[in-house]
Amino acid sequence: MKRFFLGICSLLFLFSCTNKAEDFDWLVGDWKRVNAEKEFKTFESWQKNKKEYAGFGYTMLENDTIFQEDLRLYKENDLWTLEVTGVNEDPTPFVLSELKPEYFIAENDTNEFPKKIIYKLENDTLKANVSTSEFDVDFEFVKIQE
Repeated sequence: MKRFFLGICSLLFLFSCTNKAEDFDWLVGDWKRVNAEKEFKTFESWQKNKKEYAGFGYTMLENDTIFQEDLRLYKENDLWTLEVTGVNEDPTPFVLSELKPEYFIAENDTNEFPKKIIYKLENDTLKANVSTSEFDVDFEFVKIQE
C-alpha cells in the first residue's frame, strides 16, 4: 500500500510539473519593446484561446506599420509549435525544442531567418531572441499597464 501511495504521489508530481511547463500565461498581455531605436515602436499582444495562445506583433515608423506578424502557440501530437504568419509566403512553424515554466526555445532549421526563437520572462520583462548561427536580434518588452 505504501508503494502504491508513493507511486501515485510521484505521478501527480510529474503531471503537475509537466502542466506548469506547458502554461504560457506569462505571455498574455500587451507588451511594448523598450530596446528599439527611438524612431521605431514595436509591440506584441498575446491572448489565450482555449488550448492555444495567439499573438500579434507589429512595428511602426511614425504612423506607418512597417512590419506585422501573427503568432500562434499550439500543441499538436504532443509537440508544441510556434507558428509565424505574415512574414513568409506560407506560415512558418517552429517546434519547441526546450520548454520550462519561464521560457521556451523554438526551432526551424529550414527557415532562412530566424532558425531559433527564444521567449523568456525575467522579472517583469519579456525577452525574445531571434537568431541563426551568424546573427541574432534581442527584444525586450515591458507590459503596457492599462
